[in-house]
Amino acid sequence: MGAPLKNPPVYLTMAQVRFNAVLKLANYLPDIQEALRKAGYPVYQAHKAVVLQIAVQDGQPTPMPTLRERYSFGNLDKTHTFWLDNEAFALQSTHYGHFESFSEVFMTGMSRVHEAVQLDYTDRIGLRYLDRVFPRKGDTLDKYLFPEAMGLGNRLGGTTLQSYAETLSDAGLYKLRSRVVIQSGGLVFPPDVVLGDMVVVPRLAEYEGLHAILDNDGFFERREVYSVKGVAKHLDAIHQVIGDAFRATATPHAFVVWNE
Repeated sequence: MGAPLKNPPVYLTMAQVRFNAVLKLANYLPDIQEALRKAGYPVYQAHKAVVLQIAVQDGQPTPMPTLRERYSFGNLDKTHTFWLDNEAFALQSTHYGHFESFSEVFMTGMSRVHEAVQLDYTDRIGLRYLDRVFPRKGDTLDKYLFPEAMGLGNRLGGTTLQSYAETLSDAGLYKLRSRVVIQSGGLVFPPDVVLGDMVVVPRLAEYEGLHAILDNDGFFERREVYSVKGVAKHLDAIHQVIGDAFRATATPHAFVVWNE
């Protein structure tokens, strides 16, 4: 994607790997926690999450709520948090920097989990970026996004209160779900994102007014034997797909502003 922007609009980045179920995860937890603590992530918490699993009853699929244990491992600055359950490992970052450093942090955590558990395979690898696009003083939002991303607001007249668009595209091995939400007000997160006490860059968190949220979620779904190099390779490829989508959504003017 070239040189990192000086003031990128990304306010949350997430990477996740889903793997073979590890039902005895609690047995490995002390070793994982100690390894991540030594790697710089000493803030440990256990969480209970309700998940819906589909069971067949009387021949009909029926959603069954179940409790699942999740564990988080954060740094002291509240900018990076690892999440772990018995089928997935993820990293959330509110201070992204650039892809190489983010990927290195994620792969460090992934390696610590594998060293403790000895994973067998992966079946989904994903990367997701949330960007908050808002105009600087004297600009309007439509100078930052191409018309396709702005929706019908500019053609309907009146004042746009909210606009939503979603596209699912196939990029060979990878798929990309790209959403654009235009709304007024403060910073919000998608309902499936748990932020906890993580700290967002003030420049992106404090703006109030009309803005757009770009939500680009790329993923690879195929069962493969676990490989550190394989996971890193897929993340890099997904990053390229998301980068292409980002450049297809934001205007040259936006990139000039973000690089000042």
